[in-house]
This record gives sequence, structure tokens and C-alpha cells, in this order.
Amino acid sequence: MASIMKRGNAYSVRYTYTDHHGKPCHGWETFKTKKEAQERKITVEKELQDGTFLIPDSTTVAELLEKWVPIQSSKHKWAPKTYTHTTAMIQNLIVPYIGHLPIQNVRTYDLEQFYATLSRTPKGLYIQGKQQKLSAAQQKRFLTAASIREVHALLKTAFSYAVEWDLIHKSPVPRDAPKVTSEERAIWDEHTMLAALQTIENPALHLAVHLSMILSLRAGEILGLQPGDIDFGAANGRGTISINKTLQRTDTVALEKTDPSQVYYIFPDQREGSTSSLILKKPKTRKSNRVLYLTSPLREELLAWLEKLKREEADADGRYRNCGQLFRLPNGLPVAPEALSKWYREWRTQHPEFEKIVFHGLRHSSATYQLLQSGGNFKAVQGNTGHATAGMLMDTYAHTQDKPRLELAEKIEANFYKDASSQTDPVPAGDGNLTVDGLLDLVRQMAPEQRREFARLLFA
Repeated sequence: MASIMKRGNAYSVRYTYTDHHGKPCHGWETFKTKKEAQERKITVEKELQDGTFLIPDSTTVAELLEKWVPIQSSKHKWAPKTYTHTTAMIQNLIVPYIGHLPIQNVRTYDLEQFYATLSRTPKGLYIQGKQQKLSAAQQKRFLTAASIREVHALLKTAFSYAVEWDLIHKSPVPRDAPKVTSEERAIWDEHTMLAALQTIENPALHLAVHLSMILSLRAGEILGLQPGDIDFGAANGRGTISINKTLQRTDTVALEKTDPSQVYYIFPDQREGSTSSLILKKPKTRKSNRVLYLTSPLREELLAWLEKLKREEADADGRYRNCGQLFRLPNGLPVAPEALSKWYREWRTQHPEFEKIVFHGLRHSSATYQLLQSGGNFKAVQGNTGHATAGMLMDTYAHTQDKPRLELAEKIEANFYKDASSQTDPVPAGDGNLTVDGLLDLVRQMAPEQRREFARLLFA
């Protein structure tokens, strides 16, 4: 039962409850008026009777996340990179703002205000939990809506655990995530990709870029390749390459906190006092395991690259340490992601004539080109890119290009405004030497039924 006591000019509701460990405890809440105290007394008695009373708990948001991370990491078998990214997001974007708040006091309004604050927070303000001094230019670059959506998704999951643990009755996290209004990633068309490839002189960078452009590979997948992954005799001599590993650098702490079964091999670190390691691990998703077909130029470049590796090992006089990877330094050690990024940035600086895109932008360019070449066959391209769903490919990688849209406008103009009588004219016979432009002219002159049949046969 609960009781009311007057204390000075206020009223306290006193009650007895049983905590999570079955121990009897006494609690009280103070109100300004007797009416408020009476209403609370009735509510407390009802909650105690039907078992819905919320046991007072002082757990803060930071403490909740500290308990939640190892459970979530173990349950979903986080990769080291996921662990590092998640803990950094907690320490840099959540704890400095709402980490001190008791979770039982957090309201939906508080989190909506928190999201608004994040939208005005400059990128890089917090690094490793410490506030940094930013330049005037840096202060104008704010967190993206996508980053805030990540924070929202994290809090939504963490607070759902708090409900399951009976720490709160209802999650305060807003139902709708902040809207994303990010700009589309810049990509290259096929002519720019080929022109750029022809200017790269670094053989390792040339091969890495070529692999990304033709096979839509991620940087980690490229560096994770081993000679045994290539079968030059497969597909009637065309050759295939198997993607089943990825190489990345990760924090040593993250390695200790995550599922060891995700990691195939940890490379010995050559840097004294290093807090990170190069690892060879399972790919990003199950669909990331895939077999891809080589083009003839890519096949020839891979053969030449393997010969180059043999020569370097033979000329090293015993100082060569073969790491087993396809991409190796002249001493046999693996090429780290930061080295590949450095080579690519140096090349990009030397060639400002090409629109500036990051290395991952090559994968986006490749996927978009493949979609155009396949006539929009998302399932076929998904098999090459290794996305978990065709929807992910469609939403993230189906970039709009001007050339296909211009061709579409030309087709509309050629067909929409034609006189009805001319649409029934027979298609003129060719001379046996049909060109691409000639084929387009023939299609434009076809009657509607003929065009529909032609399209059906084309995409069958």
C-alpha cells in the first residue's frame, strides 16, 4: 500500500516495492499539491497490485549502451569494423550529449531535440571522445542525415532492450527516423573510366582500379584476393575469380571484443607500438561470396601481375616474405587499405582533369554501367556486386546518367510526334551492313506493335 505525508509545503507519496533481486525497498515521490499526490498514490497502488509498477532505476543512457554493446556484438557476431564504428558513434555522438540522462527520465521530445542538435554539429567535433578545435571550413560541414539515422537506429535497438529488461515501460525513441536528403554520389561513365585507367602508371593501382571498374569490387575484397582465387581455365577459358574474403585494418581492442570465427588470419604488424592489425576475414554478407567472370584484358593483366610477383620473389635473395595475397609489396608483405588509398589520392592529384571521386565511387560507377549494359537486369548485376538484396543495389547504386536520359528523350521525340499514317509504313530493308545508328533508325520507324515485339524479344 501507499501513503501520503506532508513535508513542509509539499506532499510525498511513500510506498514499498520489491526490486529486481526480490529485495523489499521503500520509495517516495514528492509533489507540490495534495491532489497530485493523491492521483499518484492511486496509480502506484494499482501498478503494484497488477505488477506493472516500474522499479526506480538510475541507469543512464551511457550505462545502458555499455551493457548493450557486448550483448549485441555477441548475438549478431559483429565484425571488428562494425564494433569499432558502433563504439565510436556512441562515444563521439551520443555520450557527450545525452549519456548522463537516466533512461527513465528520457522523453521522446528529448531525443527529437538531440537529433536537431546533431544536425547542427560539425563533422569531426568529437574524436575519441575529445572535443577538437576545428577550422572555419570544417565548422561549416555538419553531420549528414545518414549519420543521424544511424544514431537513431542504434538508440531504437538499445532502448528496446531496456524495455525487455523492465528498466522502462515504453521506448522514448521517435517512431520515424530523421529524413535523409543526401546528395547523389558522383560517378564516372564508361568513357571516363577507360580514359582514367589508361593514365595510371602504378601497376598495383592499375590492377586494383581495373578490378573495381570491371567487377564492381570493394577495396577490401580486392586486397583480400589470393592467387588461388583465380581460375584461368574456367568458363571455357574466359577465367573466373572467387570473392570469399576481405582484408581490412581494425583496432586491436575490437578484435578482442568480437567473434573470432569471423577472422581467418591476423597479419603480423611491422609497426612498433601499433594499436591496429591487418586482418583477413569473412566478407561483408553471405551474398558477398560470389564467382565473377573475367574480361580478356583483365585476364591478361592478372597473368602479367602473377609473373611480376614471381620475378620479385626470385630476385629478393631470401628477404622476400610471401604473405600469400595477390596484392603484395615488393618485399612480399600485404598491401594495406591505407596504402591503396594513398596511391589513388596521389594519382587523382596528378590528374585533375577527371571529376574527383573516392575509390569506392569506382564500384558505384561500375554497378551503374552494368545496369545500363544489362538493360536493367538487377538480379544479374546483384550477382556481380554481391549486395544482399536487389533493392539495396537499386536504391544505392542505380545512379542517374545524362546519356541514357538524352537517348530516351530522342526516342520519345522520334515516336511521340510521328503522324499516325507514317507509323504504318513498312520498315525499309537494309543493305546487309547494319550499323548501330542504322538499327536505331529502324526502331524509330517501326509501327507500335513492331516496337513492342522487338522490346519483348530484346529482353526475353
